[in-house]
Amino acid sequence: MLGRLFASRQYPYIPRRHQRERIAIDLSGSRLAFSLPPNVCYDSFADSSQEPPQSVNIFDNSNYFDDSGYEEWEREGVASQTLMKRSWELFGPIWHGSPIDTIDFVLSLNRHDTLPKDMNCLNPQHFEQVIMRHLYYCGPCLPNHEIQLAPVNWQLRELDGVTAIFFEKHRINPPEVLAECPHHDTYFSSCFFIPLDQDIYIKLNFRYLGYAPVEPCLKVMNSIRDSICNSLQLQLGTGAKDQLLKARQKWPRAKASAKRDIESWIYPEWYETDDFEGKIIITKPGSPPPAWQE
Repeated sequence: MLGRLFASRQYPYIPRRHQRERIAIDLSGSRLAFSLPPNVCYDSFADSSQEPPQSVNIFDNSNYFDDSGYEEWEREGVASQTLMKRSWELFGPIWHGSPIDTIDFVLSLNRHDTLPKDMNCLNPQHFEQVIMRHLYYCGPCLPNHEIQLAPVNWQLRELDGVTAIFFEKHRINPPEVLAECPHHDTYFSSCFFIPLDQDIYIKLNFRYLGYAPVEPCLKVMNSIRDSICNSLQLQLGTGAKDQLLKARQKWPRAKASAKRDIESWIYPEWYETDDFEGKIIITKPGSPPPAWQE
């Protein structure tokens, strides 16, 4: 309670931030475990938390939702299912009753249905391409959203022999916007991709909605995110280990890029129809999707 009493924008209060819960999920023999704070929701009506399952059959196609309902140019060809959700709220001075910041966390399981047959997520070079195409479909293929700056802060991490990849997705904030709303520089997301099988991977996504001053805000939010990512442990099951061994034997020299610059994709020119559906009509194409390199 004293933490809330002396909270400020420089040193915000996060309820129960040190009460870590250990999450462990069996993923068809592989085990993913990590620690994170309990869900915090100031407005109970807006609570969007979802408790994690104890086990998941990653090969059960009935649990995935694909993007077949999208326009053809928007389809990445990836099916996914949400495994859990959490939110953490930051509080400022005690006279400011509502939160000044929110971190939303989503853990999802993904299956890449359009990955070429001769490619494999357990090959780091191929997995990097999976991520770059993901960034493309979250960027130029969403022209009615903010222009993305990605990847930012690209990092490789090894978990039980597989190459996991961390990065951030920022957005362009014009100077006139930042002059009026400097906190917009805290609106970005971070992703941690972890391969599990030839065409299946886990994604941890953190979305920030922060405040100004930006520097102390990001320091606190990043500390929560990094503590969760650093707590990650992966133990591959027998089947996944066999798949990893085969991938290493087939591509013994395969590596992901240690560093990556922000992609300079060109966004399409477009307009939105006035009907009920509000469809996006492309009038001038932008950059094409990154080509697969087997």
